[in-house]
Order: sequence, then structure tokens, then C-alpha cells
Amino acid sequence: MSKSRILEGWLAAGLLVAAAAFSPARATEPAQDENLAYTVGVQAYISHFPLMDLYRTLWETSFDPGRGHDRTVNEYFVFDRLITSKDDWVITPNNDTIYLRAFLDLRAEPVVLVIPPMGDRQYWVPVSDMHHDFDANLSWDTVGTRGGAFALCAPGWQGVLPEGVQRVDMGTPIIWTLPRIAVDGDPDLPAAVALQKGFKLVPLSQWGAAKVTRPKPNPADFPRFTRHELTNAKAYFTTLNQVLRLSPRLGNPMDDAMAGWLREIGMDPATGFDWDKLSPQAQRGLERATADAHRIIAQRMPRAVPVENNWQLARLAKRKSGDPVIAAAASMLGLLWNPAEISTYDVAFVDGAGVPLDGANRYVLRYAPPPPVAGFWSVTMYSAENQLFVPNPIDRYSFGDRTRGIVYEEDGTLEVFLQHAEPTDPKERANWLPAPQGRFYLVTRHYSPRPPILTGDWLPPAITKR
Repeated sequence: MSKSRILEGWLAAGLLVAAAAFSPARATEPAQDENLAYTVGVQAYISHFPLMDLYRTLWETSFDPGRGHDRTVNEYFVFDRLITSKDDWVITPNNDTIYLRAFLDLRAEPVVLVIPPMGDRQYWVPVSDMHHDFDANLSWDTVGTRGGAFALCAPGWQGVLPEGVQRVDMGTPIIWTLPRIAVDGDPDLPAAVALQKGFKLVPLSQWGAAKVTRPKPNPADFPRFTRHELTNAKAYFTTLNQVLRLSPRLGNPMDDAMAGWLREIGMDPATGFDWDKLSPQAQRGLERATADAHRIIAQRMPRAVPVENNWQLARLAKRKSGDPVIAAAASMLGLLWNPAEISTYDVAFVDGAGVPLDGANRYVLRYAPPPPVAGFWSVTMYSAENQLFVPNPIDRYSFGDRTRGIVYEEDGTLEVFLQHAEPTDPKERANWLPAPQGRFYLVTRHYSPRPPILTGDWLPPAITKR
């Protein structure tokens, strides 16, 4: 045999080895199909849960024909009153601010977010990609009292911005923002609403126009996805494949690694995905994965962050997607949360003895001293059954340093009384936060927290059963 033929043989063998090394694995046994799909499915479900729950919120609030909404992407949904127990559009809401909420599609062009002059009013404007990683904090303690104009730009956008418009680069082409404006109870509401009306979203091509036309997105560009489909394996993974193309996050190492796993089961984000082409074993593996991954997130939710005095201390970084289990648990507890520079959260599901909180019991929460903040703080009551406010005879859903008529001890200590039945003692009634008849949980929010909260020098007190 000639040397050239031998060399050709070696090259051919080498190419075959290389092809085998870099080709997707193919299961040779049905059981392996199921095990591989299950393994990949658990990781994919958990790591993409914040993305999918955000997208579910986008679709339900912007395109779901059954909800009767009149707003869509690239415009604000305006909530110009304080949330009550009748509202169910967001879980674990606050009762301290009025909201604006928008999902923005930046694929065609940037959108300019306008903050009006706010005077001494406190406000917070987090801007996040669809993985719940924050790209901007446009708030009273970063932007200031004069407001400003900020062009939110999709990855890779190139162009010239008008004078006075600041550029903000986003991690995905579809994003969300949830401006919050502080309201000190119902008497303060008209003044806050007047400022809220000055917040604008303007497509760059219409900047300077006398009138901005309303967006007209094509609903067909946005696949259906509902809350119930979060636990439907076929719907979850089919829609995930579509959303990863709809709003890709470029150059992210975690996404690149996950894409390799998804290709193993025919779910390449760069192409389509057909559930019906999977083997029955692979389908069963993904169904098991969906049930188990959802259960893993739910079980991790009460212990997603460090715990002190049986409170979970949520001091969340701007970018949490690199910690997928924690990010998923945080999203399941409450979407559209803030990073620590805007606000921090203390969450309690159990009392100081580790027993689940229940309205059948009476508790006291003794702050000595209350939380140190530059803004304000509040502790809010939620039903564990639906993660919403608890209906009560005094319409009080939260308690904090701005609550009218509260009674402090002479040394500045503040006691909050948690129970279902209305107290008969005048001081206890003044400091009463009504609980449901059944299980509940609490969230304390510290708006613009001071360093002792961030460093752990101040910690929330244990909840004591009386």
C-alpha cells in the first residue's frame, strides 16, 4: 500500500473519531431515552423557570384574549391605586406603592423610558432582562429628583441617540420594567398619581413627536403560555424552545452550556422542537422532570436564601440567573422582585420555634429597633394558599413606619400583633396586622436599606407565639 493511501486512511479514521466525539449522543435503549430526557429536563426546567414565569406573565397580561386587558407590549399597564385583596394579577404584591408595568420588545428599535421631575417623591425603576437579571436601576437615589430620558437598547443595537437621551444596554431583546412610586396611604394617592402620569415609553423613531402612536404588535409572534402550563411538560418545553429564539441572551456561558444539553434531546434552541417526534420514553422522562423540578423549586422556596431567626434574608444580587435554583425559588415566591440596592426582603413562613405560621394562633413581632432605611419599611401579610393579600375588616394588608396611629414603646421598640381575631386591647388593635384563619407568611420590605441591613448588623426578630 502506498504511503499516500496509508495517510488517507489515517485521516479518514481521525475524522470519524472526531465526528463521533462531537456528534450528539444517541440513546441506544428506551430506558436511556427516558433517563437522558429526565436529567436534561430537570436542569432545563429549573434554570429557565424565571424566564418562563416572566414570559407567562407577559402573555397573560398582553395577549390573553380571556383577560379583558387593554394594554400590550411597549406600553405601560398603569395601576394608579394601592393594591387590595381583590387583586390577583401579581403574587406577593406590596401595599406601599403604585405601579407601572411594561414588557418591552426592543427587536425593531430602542424604546426611550422617560422619568418626569419627581421632586422629593421616592421612586424606583428597575429594568431587567427576561431571565430576571437587572441591567439598570433608575431610581430616586441614582437618577435624582430631575428624572431623565433613557434609551433601552437590545443587544448589539447600533445607532445615534438624540441629545439628552442616555443609553442603557439590555441583556435580551425583550425586557420588563416595573416602576414603583411611594404612596403614604390613600390621602397621598392623588399627588403620586399626578407624577405617575409623567412616566412615558417612546419608540426612538417617534422621539420628539407631538403624539406617540400606540404599539400594534402581532399576537402571532408571541406563543400562548399560561400559569397552568407551567406544569405541563409538552407546553413548557415547546414554548421554552420558542422563547429562547424570540428573546435570546447572547454570549452567556450558562446558556451556551445548556444549549448543548438541550440538543441531546432534540430541543436545540436554534431550531424548532416537536414534542410528538420524541419517543414515548423521552416524553415520559420530560413529564417526570417537569413534576419533580417544579416540586424542587417549591420545596426550596422557603429556604432559598440565608435564614436568621427563622426569617429568610433576601439580599438579592442584580444577576441571579447564575444561581438557578435560588433564582427559580425567588421567582416562584414573587416575580418582579428588586435587587438589594433598591430594596431587601425578609420572608417568614414559620415562627421562632420553627412551626408554620397559622391564623389559628396569636403572635407578636417585636422590633427593637425597627429596620434602618433611607426610604421606608413595611411588613406585609399574605395567605399561604394563594400568595395574595388577606381580606380583613380594617383593610390593612401591611404594617410599617408610615402606618397611621401606631404605638411605640418609650424606648422606640415597636410591637406588631399578628392574629386573625381583632384585638380588644387598644394598643394591640393599633398595631394589629390581620391574619387569615389558616396558614400565612410575611414579607418585610426595606426600601433603600441602610448598610446595617446589607451587612447583617441588623437582623429581623423572631416571631413569637403568644
